[in-house]
Amino acid sequence: MNNLTNITPNPYDVLEVSPLASTAEITKAFAMAMKKKKYNPKQIAEARKQLMDSQQRLIADYLRPNLPLIQRFKKEDLSKLNEPIPAIKLLSDFDGLDKAYQESESISAEDKKLGLELFS
Repeated sequence: MNNLTNITPNPYDVLEVSPLASTAEITKAFAMAMKKKKYNPKQIAEARKQLMDSQQRLIADYLRPNLPLIQRFKKEDLSKLNEPIPAIKLLSDFDGLDKAYQESESISAEDKKLGLELFS
């Protein structure tokens, strides 16, 4: 037996409406879905009932997969991922910065005293 026949489709898919659809749009989509006969009348009626009930609609919102995002990602040009990573060239102005920092003025006696008071 095929398990796909036991899967309940998402009510948004059955009525072909967006999650932002109003009750009037759902009612109109219900009539259109009955005419199209893509799903059986019981599934169409159940989808309308779920989307009209606020608690069941929240469940349908939660269970609805985020396919538009995935479809949009599939259309992106990912050919740049196959190109080699460009080399990073650091500025020569920063060469020897550590040495210059060490050779800078020594810490004054007052700064040392303040440091000991703050961190001791």
